[in-house]
Amino acid sequence: MGIRLAALAVCFTFLLAGCTQSAPVSSPSGQDAQGNWIFDDTVLVGRVAPSTGPLSSFGQGTPYVEQSAFDIINAQGGVVLDGKRCRLELVCTDSQSNIARAGEAAQELIQSGIDIMIVSNTADTVTPVSAACERAGIACISVDAPASAWAMGGPYQNSWHTFFDNEREMLCFLDVWDKVDTNKTIGLLTANDGEGVEITTFITDFAASKGYTIVDPGRYTLGMTDYSHMIGQFIQADCDIILGVMNTVDFSNFWRQCTATGYRPKLCTVAKSCLFSSDVEVLDELADGLITEVWWSGDFPYYSSLNGWSSAQLAQDYLEQYPQLSLAPPTVGYKHANVEILYDILQRAGSLELSAINEAAAATDLDTIVGHVSFNEDHISLMSCVAGQWIRQEDGSFRQEIVGNYLIPSVEITADIKLIPDTLQMAGGSNP
Repeated sequence: MGIRLAALAVCFTFLLAGCTQSAPVSSPSGQDAQGNWIFDDTVLVGRVAPSTGPLSSFGQGTPYVEQSAFDIINAQGGVVLDGKRCRLELVCTDSQSNIARAGEAAQELIQSGIDIMIVSNTADTVTPVSAACERAGIACISVDAPASAWAMGGPYQNSWHTFFDNEREMLCFLDVWDKVDTNKTIGLLTANDGEGVEITTFITDFAASKGYTIVDPGRYTLGMTDYSHMIGQFIQADCDIILGVMNTVDFSNFWRQCTATGYRPKLCTVAKSCLFSSDVEVLDELADGLITEVWWSGDFPYYSSLNGWSSAQLAQDYLEQYPQLSLAPPTVGYKHANVEILYDILQRAGSLELSAINEAAAATDLDTIVGHVSFNEDHISLMSCVAGQWIRQEDGSFRQEIVGNYLIPSVEITADIKLIPDTLQMAGGSNP
């Protein structure tokens, strides 16, 4: 296990805390006179996250959420593996929001002696990390990347993924489109990365089957700053709806240019780019009416398998840690659930043997803070989401209203859909 490589692990600057070995005990249930658990060994859990770069909003709160979940587990006695009571220790490193770096970071963690990997924060992080674990023969538990994009890297032997797929995400947006009177013409915005290519192959037939037409100007290059040719095509086709999957920086450039040219669709449903209140606040008035998928929030009707906390309690704990935020990010629930799934699998495996972990993962049947998790033959547990709309308040802050709950009816709809404002009164005057 990880303790055998403690001396090596401390050499890595990304190690959160040095591993320490307690005196062995004859029973894996020992506690000292103060009631503290005596651990025989340590399990090192690797974690790659985008702490810097354009995906840093997704990495925000890492490793706080995961470490808090680890603290709960360790306070309850850790996990018994191969007859030893083990504490879990998190070992983190930064992907720098770069696909190649994410794979390199995973390999570094593996070479440092981690025992198992957890990962989240978009396909640009999850997919290369899962691939590195597959090559190395180490188990990987992942969340927070479209399952359809993740599956493109398969088939997987040792990796297990929990999230919604393209169909469920588009059903979430379709729930919104069908509630508004539009011409059913959709302008598509996707990048030339794996996620963008994968969703493009899916969306045309899906939209046509629902009575919608896709206007596709082609994939854009990540980091592109001039979207005039795409906007021109959307204007010419009279697209009432914008659909896309973009990072926050790219979407911000696109949306500002739409406003500057006077293009104001009725609905803008772009995944990934507008998940976080901190990102929409930067756009200020431009963000009013933007619609995003909502993976999880404090209003979701789910509970943690680790300590029984409700979604509301988990969200409140996060906001107490980050009081500058007005809303707990949707990633919080999935970060916590990732540890729930890891712990449940290890408990039932009773070993760090890869075959035992995979056998336990395949039999997963767990209620978590993000819903029920059970893996299919492709190692995927398909989850659901709802649709949220950002509404700007008079004081300049934003609230998120739930405007579509087709996939999770138990999540309450809190407002009717608001169309994108036709005009904006900006600081420098009126922009069409």
